[in-house]
Amino acid sequence: MPLSKLQSDLLRFLAGHRDPESYVAGSSLLTSRGSRFSGDIDIFHDREERVALAAEQDFALLTAKGLSVEWLRRAPAFYQALVSRDGEATKLEWVLDSDFRFFPVQQDALFGYVLHPVDLATNKVMAAAGRREPRDVVDLVMIHEEVLPLGAVIWAAVEKALGFTPEGLINEIRRLAQYRAADFLRVASEPPVDPVAVMRLLRQALEEAEHFVLRMPTDKIGLLFIENGRIVQPDPDRLADYATHAGQRRGHWPTNPEIAAAMLERYGKPQS
Repeated sequence: MPLSKLQSDLLRFLAGHRDPESYVAGSSLLTSRGSRFSGDIDIFHDREERVALAAEQDFALLTAKGLSVEWLRRAPAFYQALVSRDGEATKLEWVLDSDFRFFPVQQDALFGYVLHPVDLATNKVMAAAGRREPRDVVDLVMIHEEVLPLGAVIWAAVEKALGFTPEGLINEIRRLAQYRAADFLRVASEPPVDPVAVMRLLRQALEEAEHFVLRMPTDKIGLLFIENGRIVQPDPDRLADYATHAGQRRGHWPTNPEIAAAMLERYGKPQS
C-alpha cells in the first residue's frame, strides 16, 4: 500500500470521523492499489455544510494527536491543511462533491468510509479529461489493469458529466496526455515510473477503449455491466447476457437480490 507512515497514521486517527456523508476519495485511495504515492488525502462531502464541520473536527483531533496542522485555505466548500510530523508532510483537503454515483459509500478499516473503486475510476477519467497531470497517466493505466478496462469506465463516466460522449472523453484524454520524460520525475512512485512504458500502455488502453465504445449502442451510454457479480467490460455482441446498472444520487446496489448479494460479497466487505 503506497501510503506514507504519516498518511497511514492520520487516516487511522480520522477513520472514526468518517461516515456516508464524509468519506475518503481521490488519489490516496485509488493509488493504494498501485505503485504511486499521493501527496494529499481528499475527504469528500455530499452537503456543503458538512465540509466546514468535518474540517474543523478533523483539525482539532489531529492537533490533539500531536501533529502539526496548518490551514492553507478555508472556503465554504473547500478546506485545505498541511499536516506534518518529523519532517514529513501531506495535504488534507475537505471538499464538496456531487452525490451522484453508481454505488453507495463503503466502510473501510483504515479509511473509515470510501468511494467504491468504480466510482473512483470514473472520477479519475473525468479529471484526466480536464487537466494536464502526468500522475493521471499512471492512475489510468492502473485502473485499466486492476479495476476495470478503460472502455467500460469511460462508457459509464459520461453519466456523471452531461455533454460528453465516450469518444469525446477519449479524445480529451489523448489531447492532454502529451508529456516528456522529465514530466514524470514529479510523480513519486516505487518503483519509479518508466515514462516510455506507461505512455505506451496508456495509448494501448485508449485504443482498446475507442474500439469498444464505437461498437456499443448509444441507448446503453452511462451504464455499467455486471456478470456473475463482477463489474465487467461487456462483449458488445452479447449485451443481453449482462445485467446493467445505472447511477443515482448516493448510489445503490442492484435491485436483483442475487446480483446484489454477489456484489456485496465481492465489493461490499470492509477492507483491512
